[in-house]
Amino acid sequence: MLETFTPAVCGSRKRQIVAQGLFAAAALASAAALGLVLGLAGALLGAERAVLAAAALALLAAAREAGLLRVPLPQARRQVPERWRFELPLPVWSTGYGAGLGAGVFTFQPVSTFWVACAGALALASPLTGALCLSLYGAGRAVMVVWPRRRADDPTAAVERLVGKRGALVRANVLALLACGLLLAAAPAAGGATRIARESYDPTFDAGVLAYGTQRGDVVVRPSGEPNIVFRDASHPSIDGRYLAYRDSQGIRVVRWRNGSQVRRVSASGATLPALDWPLLAFVRKGDRRNRIVVRNLRTNRSTVEASATRPVDLGRPSLHRGRLAWRTASRTLTRIFVKRLSTNSRRTVARSRIALLGNPSVRGKRLAWTEARFGVSRLKLAWGSGSGRTVETFRSRSRSYWTTAIGRGRIYSTRWTFGSGAADLYKTSF
Repeated sequence: MLETFTPAVCGSRKRQIVAQGLFAAAALASAAALGLVLGLAGALLGAERAVLAAAALALLAAAREAGLLRVPLPQARRQVPERWRFELPLPVWSTGYGAGLGAGVFTFQPVSTFWVACAGALALASPLTGALCLSLYGAGRAVMVVWPRRRADDPTAAVERLVGKRGALVRANVLALLACGLLLAAAPAAGGATRIARESYDPTFDAGVLAYGTQRGDVVVRPSGEPNIVFRDASHPSIDGRYLAYRDSQGIRVVRWRNGSQVRRVSASGATLPALDWPLLAFVRKGDRRNRIVVRNLRTNRSTVEASATRPVDLGRPSLHRGRLAWRTASRTLTRIFVKRLSTNSRRTVARSRIALLGNPSVRGKRLAWTEARFGVSRLKLAWGSGSGRTVETFRSRSRSYWTTAIGRGRIYSTRWTFGSGAADLYKTSF
C-alpha cells in the first residue's frame, strides 16, 4: 500500500497529496461509521454482557499475541484490489482504499487488537462514543500512509524499521490488551451505568422481572429470557410477584401480568403513582389543598393515610416492600427522604437537603436507593439499614438528571431525564 501513494504512481507530488488526503478522509469516515453501528447495536442490546465479553476477548487476544494460545482470527485474508489504481480514477481508488482499510473487516489483520476494539465499541453502547473511538483506528491507517514519506525517500524503509522492532511492538500490544481486559472486567463492578431502554421511565423490579413505562404511553414487562408483555395506555407500573399495578385513564388497575386479567381496581379520585406489595397497595391521592399517601389492603379494602403534605409541597412516588414505605417530599427550601415501618408506625428521615434536590426513593428489603441532584451533578445513592448512604453512580450534566429508581439484584435501575426535550432513558447500575 505504501508503494501506491508515491509521486510515480499518482503522477505528481500534488496528486500524491490529494490521494493521501482522500485516503485519510475515507479511512476516518469508514472507521467512524463502523464504530457508530457497533455503538448503536450495544445501546439496543444492553451493554453489561458486552462489557464482560469484550473483557474476555481482550484477555484471550493477549494470550494469543503472547504465543500462549493458537486461535485463528475471523477475517478476510486479502488486501484491497490492486487493479483499482490501474482501472479507476485517482479520487475513486484512493477513496476506496481508505474506506476498505478504515473499516478493517474487509482486509487482513495481522493481530487481534482490531477485534477487541470492535467489541469495546459495542460495549460502550453509545453510537457517538463508539464512532469517536474507532475513528482512531482509521487515523492510524491514515498516518501509516502519510508519515513514511516524510521520513525517507523510500517509503518501505519505514516499514522495515517497524518490522525490525516487531518483538517490542508485540510485547507492548500484549500489555495493552491485558490492561484493557482487566479494566473492562472491572467495569461492571465499578458501577458503570448501562442504558437498557430508550424513551422509558419509572422502573420496577421483582423476582427477576423488570417493568417500566414508556413515553409512548405503555407499560412494558420484561421477564428474563421471555418476550416482552406490553400494556397499552398505561403508566407508572409497580410489579410484585405475579401482580402488576399501573395507572390508566380510570385510576389504578391491578392485574396478573402474564395474562392481563384484572384483580382489583382503585377508582379513588386523584389516585396515582401506585406501589404494590401484595396485598398492600400504596398510592398518592391528590387533592386541591393536600396530597396524601394512602395504603390500601386489597384483600380487606381497608385504607390508611400514612403521609400527607399541604400543597405546593410535592409528595413523590412512594415505594413499598415488606412493610417498609419510602417517599420524598420537596418544597422550595427543603427536600427530604422518609422511610416508615407500617407495623410500628415509626418514621425516620433518611436524607435531607436545602440545596440538593433529593428524589424518588425505592426500597427493597433493608436497602434504600434515591437520587441527588445539585449544581449540574447527579448522584445515585444507596443506603443499607439505618446507614446514611453511599454514592453508587455520579454523572455531570446541566441538561440531564436522575428521576425514578428501582432496586434489583445487585443493581439499581434508574431514569435519566433530559430537561429541555423531556426525553427519558432507562439505565442500570451495578453495586
